[in-house]
Amino acid sequence: MMKMTKPERKLVKIKVPVEQLKLGMYVTALDRPWLESPFLFQGFFLTTDKEILLVQDVCVFVYIDTSRLIENEMTFLKQEIRQNIVYPAPPSKTSTFVKEIGQSDKIFRNTSRLIKSFFKNIDVNQNLDIAEAKEAVDQIIHSVIKTPDALMWLTQLKKRDEYTSQHSMNVCVLSVALGRHIGLTEEELKDLGLSGMLHDMGKMLIPERVLNKPGKLSSKEIKIMKYHTVLGLKILKKSRGRVPLSVIAVAYSHHERVDGKGYPRGVGQDKISRATRIVAIADMYDALTSDRVYRKGCSHLEAIDIMTHMSGKHLDYALMLKFIECLSVYPPGSIVQLTNDEIAIVVEVNQDEKLRPKIILLLGADKQPKNEQLIDLSLRSRDLGGEIYTIKCTARAVDYGIDIMKFYNSGIIQKGFSSL
Repeated sequence: MMKMTKPERKLVKIKVPVEQLKLGMYVTALDRPWLESPFLFQGFFLTTDKEILLVQDVCVFVYIDTSRLIENEMTFLKQEIRQNIVYPAPPSKTSTFVKEIGQSDKIFRNTSRLIKSFFKNIDVNQNLDIAEAKEAVDQIIHSVIKTPDALMWLTQLKKRDEYTSQHSMNVCVLSVALGRHIGLTEEELKDLGLSGMLHDMGKMLIPERVLNKPGKLSSKEIKIMKYHTVLGLKILKKSRGRVPLSVIAVAYSHHERVDGKGYPRGVGQDKISRATRIVAIADMYDALTSDRVYRKGCSHLEAIDIMTHMSGKHLDYALMLKFIECLSVYPPGSIVQLTNDEIAIVVEVNQDEKLRPKIILLLGADKQPKNEQLIDLSLRSRDLGGEIYTIKCTARAVDYGIDIMKFYNSGIIQKGFSSL
C-alpha cells in the first residue's frame, strides 16, 4: 500500500522584515511561536493583500522559503484564484458537547452497525437499502447542525480490524461537518452525507489479500485496488431505491485530483463536483489518522501538514482551508501535550478561542495516570506551579498508552463530567 509522505524539498530560508513582504512569498517561520499567532498553517503562501497585512500586524520579521517561489508559481496562481471563493461564516452552535453526546453515541453506534450490514450484504451479492442509509444520514445531519463536536469526538473511537466500515462512518461525519461549516443547505448535506457514507462500497469486493496487505502493493495489486471506484459505481447503480447520481459520482470519482492526475478518469477540478472534493478531503484525513495493518496513524497536525502540501494539486485548496477551520487546531478527541508536560484529551472546541478548547487531563508530567480533571482552557486556569494551562502540541494516544475507546467506555464523557 502506498504511504503518503511529504514531498522532499531543500529549504532556502531567509529573514525578511514584514514591510518587504510580497504576494507569492512562502512564509516558513515567524518571529514567534506559531501557537501565539492567528495562522492555521505552519507555513503558507501569501496569496492576498489581507494576509500580508495580518502578518505585518503580528510580526516584525518572518522567514521566507525562496526555493518555493519559482517551483510553486503555477500552484500559487491557482490558489490565488481559489482564494476568491467566498463562503459564509459557519453557523453558531445551538447545543453543547455534554448535551449531545448521549444521543450522538446512539446515532454513531446504530449507523456503524448499519454500515457493517451494508458491507456484509455486498459481500453476498445483495443490494443496499438506500432508504435506511438516508434515514441514518438525516440523524447525523441533525446532530452535526446543532454541534459537530460530539460526533467528531466519536470518530476518534477507531478499531483497526473494523477500519473499512468505521472509515465510511467517519468520512460521512467529517464531510457533513465541513458542509455545515461552508453553509450548505440541509438538502445539500443529505446528498453529501450519503456520498461520504457510501463512497467506499466498492472496496468490499476487493480481495482481502489486497485490501489489507501489510506490505507494498505490486503494480497488478494497485490496479485491482483502484478498480474499487468502478465497483462502487456498479453497486450503487443496482441498489434498491434511487441513489442520487451525485452520490454515485462521488463513489466513482473520489480519487480524482484537482490537477487531473487521479483515477479512474484523470480529470481536473472543473470535472469534479464539490461533494467529491469534500469527500476526498475527509477520506484522506481519516485514512491518515487511522492505524492500519501496514502503518501507524498520524496525529491531527501531522495529517494536516501532509494534506496542506497536497492542496492545489491533489486536494481543493479553498476547501482544505475551510476543513482546517472546521476541525480547529485541536479537534475533539485529539490527544495533546500541555506546556507543563501533562497529557490531556480535547473534549470540545471553544468557538471564540480555538487554541483553548475544553480538555480532560489524563496523565501527569511523569506520564502516570492522574484523577481526570475537566479544564476549560479559555478560563486561563493555572496548574499547581502557577502557570496557565496551555497546549504545547498534539500527540498520538498510542505513544502514551492511552486507549481512547477504553476511556470513553468508562462513562466519564456520557455522564457529562459529573464524576470529575
